Parts: sequence; C-alpha cells; structure tokens
Amino acid sequence: MDPIPVPFLRSEHAAPMSPALAVALRDADLGVHRGVVELAAPSPHWARAFTGLVDALTPTRPADALALEHIGSTSVPGLPAKAILDVAIGQRPGSDPQPLHSWLMRAGHLYRGEAGPDRPDRIYALELEPGVRLVNVHVLDHGGEQWRRYLAFRDHLRTHPVERDAYGELKLRLAVEHPEDRLAYVRAKGSFITTRDTGVSGGDIGVHEG
Repeated sequence: MDPIPVPFLRSEHAAPMSPALAVALRDADLGVHRGVVELAAPSPHWARAFTGLVDALTPTRPADALALEHIGSTSVPGLPAKAILDVAIGQRPGSDPQPLHSWLMRAGHLYRGEAGPDRPDRIYALELEPGVRLVNVHVLDHGGEQWRRYLAFRDHLRTHPVERDAYGELKLRLAVEHPEDRLAYVRAKGSFITTRDTGVSGGDIGVHEG
C-alpha cells in the first residue's frame, strides 16, 4: 500500500507541554542541547519517565497509534546514552497521519520532519526549553521491517550484556571524537548495529541518536 503523503511543516515552537507529560519528565535525568553529543551514565529514571509518558498520552491516543515502545540506548539498562528518550509509535500502515500528528502537537511536541536519508521515520520532539531536547518520537508503521529492527536491536542488547558493554565503549569513544557533530556520531555507530545478528533481515537498521 502506498504511504499517504505527509503535508506537515517543521516547527520550532510548540504548544505548552501537557501537565501530565511535564510531571512524567520532571527530575528524570533528561535533557541535551540540540546537536550536542554528550553521554550520561545509565539512570533508573529513564524507564520510569517512559512509563509516565505513555500514561500521559494514552487517554487521548488516536485509534491508529497502535503501540508505543521505548527504544534507543535509554531503553537498555546499564548502557550509557544521550539523555534523550527515544520513543517509537507504531501507526496503522496506510492510515491518515493527521489524527496522530494533531495528538502529538496538542501535547506539546515539535514536528521535526519526515523520513529521509538519515532517518527512516517521521520525527517529533519534546523540549524542556528551546533547543534542549528531552524526547525524540519516531513514528513508523507498526509491525513493519523498521519497527521490528528497532525492537530487535533493543532486545538484543538487553539480553547480551557483553554486546551492550562493547556498544557502550564504542559510544563513549565516538562521543569524544564527535562532540559537536551529531550526524557523524550517529553514522559511526551504524556498522556496529548493522552487523549484529538480531534475527531481522538486512537493510537500514535505523540508527537513533542515543
């Protein structure tokens, strides 16, 4: 099925964050200036912040937002990460993107753009203040190949501590090499991710920022 065109414009100013979201993300060891590569030690607050975010968004969640998953490095206990939650929202394939877009924008998200060469999904963000990122939201087809890659790599690191630690060491080294070049940092992690046997077929693994 052909995807429905997404007519949305990138935004630099968000509606006020919903009170429930603000509470969920408060004192959660989150927040990185946009474009900066700075890693934090693993925090138990990250998992709790994700649970709070889901609880805050669920009452108004549109029917075509089928699932929310915590992905990226903050979803793996024991792994250093950029202190930004990565959240995957699985949309019903072929569905109208407008209800989901409106839902996120009303809750205080920024719209950061469509899928492209450097990312396989539509991106939204929550910021503490302009330029200080708390959450990246990745919208993509639920159950699609990219969705399965995200979850497979997360689950691989959760269940293989030696691999998790090797990935953490790589990330720490790359953060020193590329402290102000987010794209170089993200791309340099790609070979580690794509060479892991996670049980999902090849292609763009969809490297996220953390």
